[in-house]
Amino acid sequence: MPPKTSRADFDALVRRAGLPLSETQSADIHANAWPYIEAMVERIRATSTTPTRDRAAEPAHTFKPAPAFKPEGA
Repeated sequence: MPPKTSRADFDALVRRAGLPLSETQSADIHANAWPYIEAMVERIRATSTTPTRDRAAEPAHTFKPAPAFKPEGA
């Protein structure tokens, strides 16, 4: 999936954040990682305004640790 943000706008965001990226690093992040970050931000915004899942569906709220922690050698 191609990024929605143009390369010029992405470079402006990088400069604004003060990240010391080389041209190669910036191009690589924009082409390969940035589309996933954009999708994640869209999901967060959509979920924060109109939640689609119950709070209990969040893994952090469903984890049940073992009854007692037993370190090795104890």
